[in-house]
Amino acid sequence: MKMIKAFAIFSCLATFMLVGCGKKEVIIEKDYYVQIDEEPEQTNNEGQYVYNIKGFEGNGNEKVVYFYVEEPYEIGTLLRVPRSIEGYTGDPEVIEADDLSKEVKEKLNL
Repeated sequence: MKMIKAFAIFSCLATFMLVGCGKKEVIIEKDYYVQIDEEPEQTNNEGQYVYNIKGFEGNGNEKVVYFYVEEPYEIGTLLRVPRSIEGYTGDPEVIEADDLSKEVKEKLNL
């Protein structure tokens, strides 16, 4: 009986820890907005390019963001780049200037 109780308690704790960690990552993710202003560097992996570019949070705070793509973007393209606190970047999404906050538009001189 003690073994069953111990297993049940352990299972509940493990579930709470996993659920808590999953939600934490979603909360700390931020979107950064960038405007392509330079050509990307080609990586050692064939067909991959990397951008290392200045980006802005919605409130205008600046951070250098890097991300990999298979095809380079045209100069002037606006992107939303999701980024977690650990530095992982998700897939960039092409956006329009109307999708940007006033603060980001000012930083990008739009």
